[in-house]
Amino acid sequence: MPYITKLQQIAPLAIKLDQSEVHAPDHDRWCKVSCTCGDQFAIGPNRIFGTKSLPEDCIKELNERLANDHYYHRVHENSYELHG
Repeated sequence: MPYITKLQQIAPLAIKLDQSEVHAPDHDRWCKVSCTCGDQFAIGPNRIFGTKSLPEDCIKELNERLANDHYYHRVHENSYELHG
C-alpha cells in the first residue's frame, strides 16, 4: 500500500512507525524513540541539507511533544517537525 503523503522538510523529522499515511524518504534515521503508550517514531535529518540540531535535542523535543499529547488527550500525529 503506497503512502499518502511524502514529506520533504529540511528540518529533522520524527515519523511514526507502522503507519501508511506519511513517509520521508529524503531523511536519514538517527534512532528510534518509543512513547510510554508503545508508539514508536524514527528520528532523522534531511540527507541533503543535514542539520545543526543534535540527536539528543531532537529526542528530548519529541518526548516532550508526545507527553503533551497524552496530557491533552490527543492522538499522536504521524509526523513531527523537530527543531532541536
